[in-house]
Amino acid sequence: MDFETMVKKISEIRKCKGFLTNAFFTAQQLGGKVNKDHVTVRFAENTVIILEEEEQLVRLYFYAADLTSLQQVQRILVDFKGKPIIADVVGRDRQVDPIVNGLQLSNFYKCSTLIRMKRLGSESRYEEVSDVTLATQDRVDEIMDLLYLEFDSHISHLPNRHKLLEAINNKEVTLVIQHNEIAGLAYFERLGEKLVYLYQLVVDKRYRGQGVADRLLKHQFDQLSKDVVCQLWVESSNVVAINKYERYHFAPDGLVDSIMMFKGENNG
Repeated sequence: MDFETMVKKISEIRKCKGFLTNAFFTAQQLGGKVNKDHVTVRFAENTVIILEEEEQLVRLYFYAADLTSLQQVQRILVDFKGKPIIADVVGRDRQVDPIVNGLQLSNFYKCSTLIRMKRLGSESRYEEVSDVTLATQDRVDEIMDLLYLEFDSHISHLPNRHKLLEAINNKEVTLVIQHNEIAGLAYFERLGEKLVYLYQLVVDKRYRGQGVADRLLKHQFDQLSKDVVCQLWVESSNVVAINKYERYHFAPDGLVDSIMMFKGENNG
């Protein structure tokens, strides 16, 4: 299926009353995505799926005319072998639940739920932090190792090496160094003049309980003007992290991400 035919088919599906999707790409974004070598497009009568291969998994995006059509996903994937297949279903509970139920009928299971938290501009100021430094390119492999050690790649959207190097060049990654090792890091991605996304915050197990995460957060928030909004995603079961973010004026904004994994043979 060429790109124009795919766009036409997606447009037809989107007109259906029961239309369901977990993909919210513009036409330009969609074109850039499907033209990559690591992306595969498959389709059935009323369903289009896009499979984007990452280092340790495959991300699934779908367009389905209705719940019945959504169940075609299982048939489309029946011969897919290799890495685990993950579908993120983002929205408010009433929007997400029908899609989650439909995917469960297509041999998916929910492996986690994330909630989005938002911090509106705050005038709070913290004591000066002196041991937070910008990451440098020579630390990229050490940073990658820490991220993939501490996070589950099926749940967290971990950056690849290229994206991480870009973030370092953009001065979006800060570190706390102790004994010449990375004790913790924060990756705040700038999404616009007034919006920042806390992509990752992680502390090495050996340095937890020493206030490393607090120093990273305080350093960043002291750099932000009061009209900048900060967003993050956190597992709904991670009460410790949620409580910490609430102390920095974050609050859930009602969006959830149900992370669904395909149970097909040889996939996870």
